[in-house]
Amino acid sequence: MDSKELDSKERAMTKVTTINTLVLKPEHVAEYIASQREFTSAISAVPNGPLGGRLYKSIQGTKIVLVSQFDSLAAQTAVMGRPELAAQIEKLRPFVESSSPALYEEAFTYGGFR
Repeated sequence: MDSKELDSKERAMTKVTTINTLVLKPEHVAEYIASQREFTSAISAVPNGPLGGRLYKSIQGTKIVLVSQFDSLAAQTAVMGRPELAAQIEKLRPFVESSSPALYEEAFTYGGFR
């Protein structure tokens, strides 16, 4: 096994975090949050689903940051391919002005943040 293949396998086994910053239409913020609360509760129960997550709402009220953590890149990829996620995205699309998702690995944590 060469180092490139090993790096790829190690990356697949390392926890990953999806961080998505969204700008919502003001009249749909509460509905978006309620729908995501219900959906994330259900998707977290599936095998290899997200380990957990957080949803932050800006003080101004229309910007949302959705943070979801997965056991591995493979688990995140599996969830991204689930039909119920595709349906949720389509359901919420009319509420969203813009979305900027990205995948991250943790570099470090400090203080009491969990």
